[in-house]
Amino acid sequence: MKNLTTRLVAVTGAFAITLGAAACSKSDTPTTTAGGSSSAGATAGSSASAPATTDTGAAPKAADILDKAKSNALAATSGAFAGDVDQNGKKITIDFKGTSDGKTADIAIEMEGDGKARVISVADGVFIQGDATFWKKQGAPAKVQNAGDKFIKAPSSAGAMTESLSLKSFLEKAFGAVTPAQVSATVTSQAVGGVDCWVLTDKKGAGEGALYVSKDKLEVVRFTGSKSSPGQLDFSQWNADLGIKAPAASQVMSLS
Repeated sequence: MKNLTTRLVAVTGAFAITLGAAACSKSDTPTTTAGGSSSAGATAGSSASAPATTDTGAAPKAADILDKAKSNALAATSGAFAGDVDQNGKKITIDFKGTSDGKTADIAIEMEGDGKARVISVADGVFIQGDATFWKKQGAPAKVQNAGDKFIKAPSSAGAMTESLSLKSFLEKAFGAVTPAQVSATVTSQAVGGVDCWVLTDKKGAGEGALYVSKDKLEVVRFTGSKSSPGQLDFSQWNADLGIKAPAASQVMSLS
């Protein structure tokens, strides 16, 4: 189960870098058409959790909880997650919210040594905001490297990549890292941010990863990584209207 968090975030980092490179492409001149106001990334609650306790017979089977949590997550129309993971010794922090089909998404990601980036995908296009380190890593033109907090509109060719931004795509990759055979049969209980959860762990123990699922709706609340590959992602806003909008035109820099 230790790869749940790393799979989820690694694909986001790779996508941000790919879009960054696409935004710098000279094959398509970005425009500045955009409307609405910027939407901040979703932040999941990070309050301390109570110690886990073993449930005395009331808990469903671990495999059933896993199956239902996976089904509910993949069937969700939208959702949000936030947290950080260690990938190859580097810390990656992510704040994601988006729809299952990938048509709308707002992702902020910070990669140790590679800078910060934010990607907003809406019907009007894909917009990318990056700090100087991020754009320098992409080999961006000097104008882009000096964009400050302005967004760059990616070429229309980048629109085909937005399916990779879908919540469903992320979750399929994450759940692909765990099978019922890997999960301990022992189910415990723990409160996470005020939500009463079932806790599933790797057969080798919580130190190899854990999945927290709400008791009332059987929705994913938290993934945690292993001691050797630490990380935590907190989930929220399942099936909610996330209010994602394109950045205002004044926030988008023209490259013409």
